[in-house]
Amino acid sequence: MTARSPITELQGNRYDIAIVGAGINGASCAQHLSAAGYKVLLVDKGDFGSGSTSRSTRMMHCGLRYFETPRPIYDFAKSPKKLLIALKMARASMEVRGELLDDSPCRLRPITIMFPIYRDGPYRAWMVDLAFRVLGRFGPSEHSLEYRRLPASECQDLPFVRDMRDRDRLHSVALFKEYMFVWPERICMDAVLDARRLGASVRNYTQARLGGRSDKGEWKIELEDTGLPGSTATVRAQCVLNMAGIWIDDVNRSAPATARRMIFGTKGAHLVVKLPDDYADYGIATTNRIGEPHYILPSQGGHHHVGPTETVYEGDIDDIRVDETDRDFLIDENNYVLPGLSLDPNEIEYTWAGVRPLGYDRDFAKGKRSADIHDLAEDGLPGVYAMTAGPIMTHRIAAREMTTRLQSVLEPSGVSCDVDYTPSKFEAVAQPEPVSEAEPSTDIAHLKHSIRHEMATGLADLLIARTGLAYRHRLTDAEIERVALAISDEFGWGEVERDRHVRAFRQRLVGLYQMT
Repeated sequence: MTARSPITELQGNRYDIAIVGAGINGASCAQHLSAAGYKVLLVDKGDFGSGSTSRSTRMMHCGLRYFETPRPIYDFAKSPKKLLIALKMARASMEVRGELLDDSPCRLRPITIMFPIYRDGPYRAWMVDLAFRVLGRFGPSEHSLEYRRLPASECQDLPFVRDMRDRDRLHSVALFKEYMFVWPERICMDAVLDARRLGASVRNYTQARLGGRSDKGEWKIELEDTGLPGSTATVRAQCVLNMAGIWIDDVNRSAPATARRMIFGTKGAHLVVKLPDDYADYGIATTNRIGEPHYILPSQGGHHHVGPTETVYEGDIDDIRVDETDRDFLIDENNYVLPGLSLDPNEIEYTWAGVRPLGYDRDFAKGKRSADIHDLAEDGLPGVYAMTAGPIMTHRIAAREMTTRLQSVLEPSGVSCDVDYTPSKFEAVAQPEPVSEAEPSTDIAHLKHSIRHEMATGLADLLIARTGLAYRHRLTDAEIERVALAISDEFGWGEVERDRHVRAFRQRLVGLYQMT
């Protein structure tokens, strides 16, 4: 199978496991379960990795983030459970960090992160030193964090340090090596393509609804092609993995039984700005005035992004974007933390926002952050499992844990083989035809390759998810129209259809990313 096939080809198929949700965790589960010998179906109502995966902070996260809390000693002493979760997630982060650096370094960008320590701040120097000693024990020695802590007097001229508030009260600055995902959708796509190589049936733009369960214990799953309303198929599976992220509760509600609430969503908004060239390989991780993380991190196209917010989100999960409140909050907090930068709303290049699919737990005021597997048998959904709060950086460990869980209850119908983590590549181009002279890394041939082999269905799939070009380069109207014309034959678009896709893509850039 190369291009996206008609959904009717799936009619009547039987699978060991059906996975609903093809973000990074669902895709990784499909990859690992297929390698374990299971017959797998992977579907998503949108594109692969188009939900929370594409809206993350994009930092690999060594695990320090899990130790950040307004009152570290008090908070962890009061709730040892939170400390155990922090240690678990930090260990997983460091383990996957080492793996990705070994097999997928082209998907990562090394940067130096600064963490300021104030004399009157919530974090003491010894706490930060201890946290990094713990993290160092969790990861392989060949991929050191290169942690060091400099007295304030020795780093006053470094980017960000010279912009910090209250420099007279600055005790020291911790520096360490971190990595950014070049763009997270591509990590997800790598897993999807390997899952397909291993025999999985994979489909984007496919809505799934859980029907009844047969006497044989199979779930009936009703599928509909969201791009072709009315184009449907019905399949059956022994087990269902609900990996739909912030849509987990929606998927559960499509079943005949009533499941408990599983998702507590918090919104993470980001603003993208242009900083001076000497900031290019530096980022800062600190806390804002309410004790929550505040980052400025290198982004694509020579930009940095500012964020995130950590606000409870109860709005439309199909229409998540940065609003005026988010924008004002991030600018105000950034100008408090780094008054020397003095960001202005007019300096914002574009924005993005996502909602974290955290676990609903009354003991956690803003959601439970550990990646947890839930057996929904007690909710009247035997054979259905869900995962909450799985971040990008621990996706492989989450997939292995899910595979181990499934192996305890279901024998695979096939034979096992090896996962291949090698990053996918575009076909070599003999005569390059770049989309843009200003950003020549993406070629028209790359776009055609994605249509033929990566199930891309339109301009957003191509220019955002498959190539990341829209993150690196502000596409002009002429460039968008040129791309649409060049790929029209691949999609079978006439002039009217081509114009419709161009308008839809522009609306996406303006509406979702506020690229005006």
